[in-house]
Amino acid sequence: MLGLNPRLTRTLYTVLVVLLALFVGSCGPATSSLSSVVPYGVDLSGIWVLDETRSDAPPDNEAALQRLKAAEIEGKRSDAFGSILYATQDFPVIAADRLSVEQDSSSISISYGDGQHRDLIWGLQTRAEWKVDAGWEQSRLVVKSFVSHTSGTERYQLDSDGDTLLVDVSVRAGPDRRNFRRTYTRSQ
Repeated sequence: MLGLNPRLTRTLYTVLVVLLALFVGSCGPATSSLSSVVPYGVDLSGIWVLDETRSDAPPDNEAALQRLKAAEIEGKRSDAFGSILYATQDFPVIAADRLSVEQDSSSISISYGDGQHRDLIWGLQTRAEWKVDAGWEQSRLVVKSFVSHTSGTERYQLDSDGDTLLVDVSVRAGPDRRNFRRTYTRSQ
């Protein structure tokens, strides 16, 4: 081999094999950045009713549609998928008046009303074309969702009284970025 010392050749070969193994190992499946362990004493289960006075209004879909139509009339390229127009469809909590939540040690089920429902297990998963990462950051349930044109992060946290559920949602849809806070009280 080009007059190289056989011992040096073996060393180079070993280094290359180790580097290749490290590279291939780093190309493995992604792991969740969130904990799969439900924090002690945190149970979001129950029926939750929206407190409108302490909640942001959902996006105005009619206004978003009008903006898209106006852009098309002006000859600008518009992408309905990359707009806030579908935010309430993609993140139904930002428009839900009532939540029904069932939680156990490995998953959560959330019904938003009007037939909208989502079952999530802790960790990374694929739902249709969406990549979803669900789990825990301290005492907050975090759900991160990604698709080519939209991403969003939902954070669910019980207030200290345990009867108030605060939901913060950050949505990026194309050029639009919006934050919503929804406040729910436990139904008796």
